[in-house]
Amino acid sequence: MRRKLLNASRLQAEVSRRIHHLPEVADDGVKIVVPRPQLQPPDASGCNWTMKPFGHAAGFEKGIAAVLARVRAEYNLADESDPGRVGSDPFGGPGASNAGSARKRPVDPFKA
Repeated sequence: MRRKLLNASRLQAEVSRRIHHLPEVADDGVKIVVPRPQLQPPDASGCNWTMKPFGHAAGFEKGIAAVLARVRAEYNLADESDPGRVGSDPFGGPGASNAGSARKRPVDPFKA
């Protein structure tokens, strides 16, 4: 299965959402502190990020590990430092998703 790319903030939010929907976490009402994912060289499975340490996680390690295993299999961390990635320049410079798209003139439907 090919992994989807997420930036660090979205990946952190996805892990947090899944952890806080675990029945044991939701029932206890604890707020697990989810760290920001850290880029690393791809491991044997192809995952390129790690995430540790979790705060207020005592007693929930097994559930957190299961969530991490699932999320690591689904997502890779987008390398935000890569200047050549698509959409990297919000002002339309090289690498932007709209780079190279010239504005086209409207077609006159009455001219042949």
